[in-house]
Amino acid sequence: MVAFKSFAVLGAGTLGSHIINELLKAKVSVKVLTRDDTKPAFAEYKENGATVIKVDYSTEGELKKAFSGVEVVVSALGQFALGVQVEVAKVAKAAGVQLFVPAEYGIYVTEGFTSHKKVVQDTLKELQLPYTVFYTGFFARDHGFLGFDYANARIRVVGSGDVPFSVTARPDIARFVAHTLTTAEPTDLAWAKIPIEGDRKTHHEVAAIAEKKFGKKFEIEYVDLEENRKKFNTDFIAFFTTILADGNAVSGPAEAVEAAIQKFFPEWNPSPIDEFITA
Repeated sequence: MVAFKSFAVLGAGTLGSHIINELLKAKVSVKVLTRDDTKPAFAEYKENGATVIKVDYSTEGELKKAFSGVEVVVSALGQFALGVQVEVAKVAKAAGVQLFVPAEYGIYVTEGFTSHKKVVQDTLKELQLPYTVFYTGFFARDHGFLGFDYANARIRVVGSGDVPFSVTARPDIARFVAHTLTTAEPTDLAWAKIPIEGDRKTHHEVAAIAEKKFGKKFEIEYVDLEENRKKFNTDFIAFFTTILADGNAVSGPAEAVEAAIQKFFPEWNPSPIDEFITA
């Protein structure tokens, strides 16, 4: 089968903008769906061949028209817009879309603050609209919320500090996603869950890198895991730091990550976490 050639990207924010640009580099058809088409970046997308369409995600007619001729919908919606994916998926199915990429780009946990992921996946299964999920770990540039305060030489660790977590930079995610979607066989993408990572480190390993980089000792504060767990369902940071300490903040088993990279994009060269350790 021939690789996909027609895409619609939902959202043009901090990740979506990179995905759009990488798809345009691949010389495929790209529609950019947005609720606000006044941003300066949209003019550049148009110059590079994209079609920018202003849509109301709650209006079925607008969406169905926008999805006309689209093979793949790539969602890069922000945290506060993720709820619309269920209805968008229904319209995509009706419009003849062949593959849906939900806005996951994180860890594989589907409970608590990430329970929406399971809802979207279950909906796509019910619709029999194949999905491809990319597990990427945390965004490398934003890993500070896991307890890293480089400006003040402090690190807050929940648990032992010896449990690894995955990070990937947004530009690297975009390169992998765009390359995979435009080169892989559609049969290899249907219902696929693809784990990738730019780097995998523990808090103690990151502390060592930071101390070498800044030339000074970092103060490490240890937080009891079970005390932290009490806030699992009410505090966003406690949720993710508990998941990390439990060993569930990696993209997948290291061998599965390596296998996915070798299968879909062996030339991929993501940035290590070192590049994002800044005061």
